Order: sequence, then C-alpha cells, then structure tokens
Amino acid sequence: MEKVKRSENSRKNGEVTQQFEYKRRSGSKCFYNKFSFTRCVGVICEASTSVLSRYLGNSIPTCVCCEASGGDRLSPPPPVPANVTLTIRLGEKLDAKTGAIDRKPYGSVNYRQLSLVTRSGQSLYRLQIPPKPQHNNTKAVRTPPEIGEITVFRYTEIDNAPAPAKLTAGSLYQLWVHTAFNDTSSAFSSSDETLNAVWGLCKHTVKAATAFGVYIDGERERIPYEADGYINQLSHLACDANPEVGRYTVEYLLAHPTWPTEWSFHMPMMAAADYWFTGDITLSANNYEALKKKLLMEKARATDGLLRSVGIVDWPISERDNYNDGVDTRNQIGPEINTVVNAFYYHVLNKMADIAHATNREVDARLFTSKARQIYAAFNTVFFDPTRGIYIDGEGSTHTSLHANMFPLAFDLVPPTRQNAVADFVQSRGMACSVYGAQYLLESLFKSGRDNMIALGSTMTLEAWDRKYKPNLTWNHAWGASPANIISRYVLGVRPLKPGFKKILIAPQPGALTEVRGVVPTVVGPVAVNYQIGVLEVEIPEGTTARVVVPNKNKSITTRQQPQHRYPPQILINGVKATGVLVNGDVVVDDVGPGKSVLDIRPKSVL
Repeated sequence: MEKVKRSENSRKNGEVTQQFEYKRRSGSKCFYNKFSFTRCVGVICEASTSVLSRYLGNSIPTCVCCEASGGDRLSPPPPVPANVTLTIRLGEKLDAKTGAIDRKPYGSVNYRQLSLVTRSGQSLYRLQIPPKPQHNNTKAVRTPPEIGEITVFRYTEIDNAPAPAKLTAGSLYQLWVHTAFNDTSSAFSSSDETLNAVWGLCKHTVKAATAFGVYIDGERERIPYEADGYINQLSHLACDANPEVGRYTVEYLLAHPTWPTEWSFHMPMMAAADYWFTGDITLSANNYEALKKKLLMEKARATDGLLRSVGIVDWPISERDNYNDGVDTRNQIGPEINTVVNAFYYHVLNKMADIAHATNREVDARLFTSKARQIYAAFNTVFFDPTRGIYIDGEGSTHTSLHANMFPLAFDLVPPTRQNAVADFVQSRGMACSVYGAQYLLESLFKSGRDNMIALGSTMTLEAWDRKYKPNLTWNHAWGASPANIISRYVLGVRPLKPGFKKILIAPQPGALTEVRGVVPTVVGPVAVNYQIGVLEVEIPEGTTARVVVPNKNKSITTRQQPQHRYPPQILINGVKATGVLVNGDVVVDDVGPGKSVLDIRPKSVL
C-alpha cells in the first residue's frame, strides 16, 4: 500500500477531518483504486444527569450517538496531575441491570478495557488501542499505519477521571475512521417511522463498515467474504454513489477467495453491479478470466447442465429452514444436485453474458446465454413439484424450504404461471432465513408484487436474528444493512435500465405506506422521488431519461376511469393530459425527460 497524499485538516458541521489517500492493489493485478480514509472527530454526546447519578466515585460514562469504528481522544480540563492511571472502557452493549458498559457481553459483541497514564504538561491524549489476537491473523485486513489500530464501540467509561462537573462534551472526542462518504447524497422518509429509523441505522452502518477500505465481515474476523461484499456493495451504492470500496473488494477477493460455493458466484454479481451502476466496464474487463472461473462450469452435469455441488445455502446453519430435511449440518450441504446452487448458477450465467457482451466477447456471451437457457429448462423440470406447485430442495429430496423457492423467485427462474403459488409459499415461511438470506427474500417478494412485506425487514440490524442461533454473533456486520438497498431499489424503485443509468427505472413499491420520498445517488446525478397516493413527483438528472411507473394503490382508480380494455390510461404530467400504459394495474410512462415531473393518476385530476 502506497500513501499518495495527506490533506490538510478541515472542519465541517462540527467535525474535524484528516484525509489520507492511498493506492492499493491485490496480488499482481495492476488495477488500482484510491481511497480517502477520513478521521472524523465528532463530539461525543454528554451523558445526562440521570445517567451520571448511577455511578459512584469517579466513573464517568459517556454516550456515543451511533456505533462507529475508531478510537477516543481525551482532553481533560486542567489541572490534571501527572502519573494518574485512567481506566477507559469501550463497548457496544450496556448491562441491563447497572446501565454500565457490559464487561462480559455475549458472542462477539465488542468490549475493550485500556489504561492511559497522564503526563505533566500534556492536555490532549490519543488512546492507543492494541490489536486483538485474532486480528493478527494473516487473513485479517489492517488499517494504514497513519490511522493505527481501531475498535468498534458505542459507549465510553472513564475510571479515576476528573470530577464529573469538569468533564464536558468537549473533553472527549471519537476518532471515526471511514472511507470518503457523502452523507447528503441520499435520503429517505416515509409514513412509517420505524422504517425511517431503519434507513438511518442502515445508512450509518454502511458508512461505519468502510473503515478498512474493503468490505469485511465485521469486527470479529475482519476478513472479506464474497456474499458480505455483494450486500455491502449494493447498500453502499444506495447511500453514496462511490464504487471504489466495492471495486477493491472484488480485486481483493479474486486474490483471496473464501470457501462457500455460492460465495464464488457473488464475484460476477459484484462485477456486474459495478458495471450497471457506473457504466464503467474496466473492473470486469481487467479481471474477466478470473470472473469467468467463478462460474464453476466444470461442475456441470453433462446430461442437462445442472451443477453438481453442495452449497452453504444460508448461514448460520440453524437458519436453513431445515433444508433437505436437515439431514446434514455441515458447513456445506447437499443434495449434490440442489436448487440453491443451481439458482445462483443460472443468475450468474446471465450476469457474465452481460459482461462478455460489454467487453466484446460475443462467443462467450452466446455460450453463457445458451447455458442459462439450458439451466432454466432443467431447473423447472428437475426441481419443480407439480403437486404442491413449488420447488423441492434438490434432486432426490421431498423437502421444500424457503431457500429452494426464494432464490428462484429472486433470480427470475419461476415461469409466470407458477409465480403466485411460489410467492405465496415464500411469504408463508416468513423470515425463516438469516439476514444474508433476507436480501434475497425481500427481493423475491418485491419482484412478485408483495411490497407490503417490507415490514419483515424493518428491524434487521444484526448479523443473526438472535444469539441462540449464532452464539458468536457481532453487532457491526453490514450484511444486516440490506434494507438500505431494498429501500433504494424497490421502495423508492430507482434502478438502472441501461448501464450507468443512461436510462432509469423509477417504479416505487410503497406497499402499505401512504407516502415515500427520497433521493437516490447515481453516477449521472441524484434521482428524487416523492410519492403520495395517486401522485408521483420525480426529478431526473440531465443527460438521461426514465421509465416511470406510478403505483396505483387502489387498482380500481385507473380501471374506474379507464377500464382495462380502453387503453391507454389518461394521466396528468405537470398538469397536462398525457397517455400511459396500464401494466399490472399501475400506470407506466416511458421516456420521461430530465428535470422535475409530477405524474397524477387521481380520477378527479384526470377526468
């Protein structure tokens, strides 16, 4: 890693920042990415009197507004005698009985206790944090030396400190480490305050989880994994249109792959997402052959093209919805010809076909497309149970799990005539998966029109639903922040129809929400969406157009004013009568140009 530039300190919105810019690369690759590691020095919230009164002696609690990666800086008021040993505790969790930081938290919830000795004439101290033993693992990612060791915490306690009355909010600062992040580039609000809070928490988690310049699995291991990286990437791009961390993660994982079968498939998925969200094919072009190997085509069965491979299905093991009757509890399980692995295989064949076409490899593009068609036919023959109308877990199995059905639904493997039955089954299973699986569960439900099910994901913040399922769970794992990209791509409905958002889809799916509004960052500029029942206001960047879908909450609105057989439906665009197309009860208007447009389908407005 080579340090390129260190910027001068800057101050904005009460934060002092120092920026360090680096070029990094993985292995012998020559594709570089630049990162700005920003130390954000934010004032830590002053503890309230009611909290302080719970403590005896000189134990001073302080409250950090949100969890972040970094360290503490202490500036005690003078005079402070020399050679006083302060005990400083950093933690994520409070003890429910005492209100103090939990010194023995469960799982991998973080707690650190450190000492700081005062020195004569010194008024500002930087807490030096030693690495945990597991972070010395050669697979663990490290921060640059200018930043030093960091830790994850929400709360700070100081023992043997100056009297409480002399400590103020200005005495203690958190040094927050993250890559360059534009907090104002995205926004979301709705008629559901819980969902609004989830958006804010997910956005903060995405920002905080960039501390290492590569997407890691959380504080426990600090190791990048492919599935974690993909969900992180989607949620990061939903909050800030900066692709650099995702690009470096792809290069890093191509050089340092992990073991699960489906994780391999997430590499072409990340590369394709980078291309579609940015319009830049460089990442895929520079790593094309390595990405192609991630398809595992050598494992295909000769007769029908289906892959022979066990899979991880979901993680932790207890969140697999009894996959294959629960007969196997190893890290990767069968049947050897199974639904989950082959659903992913179909999906990434299509992704690699896009990449091959974009990099002028037309022979490969035709090959991948042909194989995808073969898998589609075989999948719907081998795995579909016509009696129950849903998919089994694999060849030779009679069990039907959530996973065997949500992945095909999310990856467009379910024929239209079967979608309702499969979606009904998926919805009936609820959250019978981990937060990794929840990414695809929510996608499958939104794709099948079950947009009211966003409530299922409105409390997803942790790596596992409960510590009884995963005793070593962490509280700082960004793959639990998938609601951020679900909100951006489906609730607000902003997705690229052409690479680089050269054409945009704006198709909000508000479900039971009466109002949604937000801003989605894109490479061509911000896309603004403001929906209230019957009225959709959009703002489209210059240089692009959009296909806009106006949700018809009460499907009878359009059919009452324009019966289904009387196409096209009439709407108002900026107060002027226009025509659209009725699709599944919603009104679609294509080629809406740049600038602000108000689309109104309310009957009294149109008639």
